[in-house]
Amino acid sequence: RTSESHFVIMKPSCVDIRSYTTLVFLFASSVTNLPSVFCFLPPKAVYNDVPASKIASRGCHIGCNFLPTRCDQLQPVFRGGSHALQMTTSSSTSSREGIDVLDTAKYFFATSIQFGLLAGALKAIDKVLAFYSSTLPAPVVGLLFCFLSLRSRVASVLDNSRPNREKMEGEVTPPDVKRPKWTPPGIAFPLIWISITFLRGISSAMVYQKTGALFSVPLLAMVLHLSIGDTWNTITNLEKRLGVSAAGCLFVWASVMNVIYNYYLVLPSAGTIIAPSGVWLTIATVLTFCIWRINEPVQPLWPVK
Repeated sequence: RTSESHFVIMKPSCVDIRSYTTLVFLFASSVTNLPSVFCFLPPKAVYNDVPASKIASRGCHIGCNFLPTRCDQLQPVFRGGSHALQMTTSSSTSSREGIDVLDTAKYFFATSIQFGLLAGALKAIDKVLAFYSSTLPAPVVGLLFCFLSLRSRVASVLDNSRPNREKMEGEVTPPDVKRPKWTPPGIAFPLIWISITFLRGISSAMVYQKTGALFSVPLLAMVLHLSIGDTWNTITNLEKRLGVSAAGCLFVWASVMNVIYNYYLVLPSAGTIIAPSGVWLTIATVLTFCIWRINEPVQPLWPVK
């Protein structure tokens, strides 16, 4: 037990795999913020030598610093000869009912359209080059992907305007948004992104030299990563949805890991060169979650009406 987390410890009196999976269900519910999870236990299971009926009246708090899921109620029920604990979260049900389906679809389709337009452009360039039996010089490909890294939003149907540094007083977030103490200074962010831009250009040129095509799996992975990142910028900088931004950052992180993996498969040195972008986005993802968590009231991780 710590000041942040309270766990119910099971002591089953008999060996039953369901006893040990209960904690997994409880933890999974805290991560996914599900409104209810049913955990089935053997008939004779007890919790800290206290009857389940007493535990139900105490409640619990499950999670960590940036996963604020609360078990408001633990209700023992009897089903098929087994005790079950039903965990309900009072606020999550109403939040799920208010999911903004149109905005959720907007993010998906905007990202898909942008990816399709950029992928189509790369395919068209390949077609022209094939007609003339030619290829692009590596420096040209490097400059192309540097440009896309900075201006891929030209193909987006959303407003992907970057944050106004003057209004933000040179900081990472607007003045009214709390930040953890370990947040890097505002001046570090443009320097980091410029460095990543060059790494993207160099590694992409190396991959192109190896594959001989712009319309290839690794370079399309980069295009997808940029498209997801532009949609994330709309959510974060224009709509200022801290919760959706935190959830969306996971997609950005996953997409850059996909880039690193595919670049490495084609050319290990290219994967190594682009790897620092994965390190940075890992730090940025943790930072985004921390910013979401410390700003009260904590916003939902999905778009709401």
